[in-house]
Amino acid sequence: MFGLAWLRARTDARGLLEHARQGVPLWAEGYTTDDNARALLYLALLPEGARDEGLLQTYLAFLLYMQKEDGRFRNGLTPDGRFEDEGEAEDPTGRAVLALAALQSLPPAYAGPAREALLRALPALEGFASLRGRAYALLGLLALREEPFLEVAEALGEGLLRAFRGTEPDWPFPGDLTYANHRPVEALHAYGLAFRRREALALAQRALAFLKERYFTPGEGGLFFDPVGNRFMARGQEKPLFDQQPIEAKCALLAHLRFGERALAETAFLWFHGRNRLQVPLVDAFGPMDGLTPKGPNPNRGAEALLSYLLSWQALAQGVFPRVEEGQALGRVFALGGRP
Repeated sequence: MFGLAWLRARTDARGLLEHARQGVPLWAEGYTTDDNARALLYLALLPEGARDEGLLQTYLAFLLYMQKEDGRFRNGLTPDGRFEDEGEAEDPTGRAVLALAALQSLPPAYAGPAREALLRALPALEGFASLRGRAYALLGLLALREEPFLEVAEALGEGLLRAFRGTEPDWPFPGDLTYANHRPVEALHAYGLAFRRREALALAQRALAFLKERYFTPGEGGLFFDPVGNRFMARGQEKPLFDQQPIEAKCALLAHLRFGERALAETAFLWFHGRNRLQVPLVDAFGPMDGLTPKGPNPNRGAEALLSYLLSWQALAQGVFPRVEEGQALGRVFALGGRP
C-alpha cells in the first residue's frame, strides 16, 4: 500500500519523524506524540492482514514511552532522546487516548498494554479544559463502551456541551477558529448520540452549519473546500485564505461523514487533489504536501499532512471511528439517574 510505503520512509527505530523537507525526512527535528498517535490510529484501523506489524509496534512503543506517571503524554522528543515538554498541552494526550482506544480490537499483545495506558490516563482526562483535547479523548473513550471509560466520557461530553451552550447564535463556536475546528463539533455530536443528549445534537448541528459557511466556497461545478487559513479567524475578522492546512480537510471530512453528509466529505477530500482555491494538487508520488500558500503548494511533506491524507482516505473507505450508536451508553445514564 502506498500509505505504508510513505510511513516507512519517515519512520526510524524510535518512531515517526515530524518533518520532511520536500520528500526527505528531517532527522534533526525529532518526533511528536501527535504524529505517532495519528499513525498508530491509522494502522489500528486497517483491515487485518493489511497492517505493518513492525510499524504498529514502533508507534505503540513510542506512545508508551511518552506517557508520564500521572497519565499525561509528553509531546516532543528530540533525536537524542530528550523530552521537549512535560505534558502540559492536553491535545497530545487526547490524540494518544483516541489511538490507544482503537487498539482494543487488536490481539492482546497490543490491546493489553494500550488498555493499561488508557486506565493510567483517566484521572488526567477528568480535568481537561482544552476544547480539542476533550474532543479527541471523548471519541476514544466512546469506542470502549464500558466502565470506567464511559463515566469519564460523560464528564468530557458535558464539558463540551457547556462550552457550546455558552456561544452566541451568530458565532456558535467556542472561541476563535484556529485548527481542527470540526473535531469538537464531531465529538459533541457523537456524545449527544451515545447519551441521547438532544441539546448536544442540536448545538452540534448549529455549529456544523456555521463552519460549513466558512469552509466551503461556491465555484465552477459547485462548492469546493476552502478552509480558514493558518493565521486563524476571530469573531468579526475577515477569513484568512492562506495558509490552508491538510488537517482541516481531514477534520471536516470526518465531521461530515459522522453527520451523514458524504458529498461534503468527498468535496473536502478533493481539496488534496486540486479542487481547491488555486486548483493545484497537494499530493504526488512523494506524498501529501504541507499546505496551500498564496504561491501554491508548500512542497514539504510532514507527518501531519501525511496522516491527514491517509486518515481521510481511510474514513471514506471504512467509515468514521468510533462508530457511535444512538443510546449506546443509555443503560449507564439511566442507572445513575442521568438525563434522557
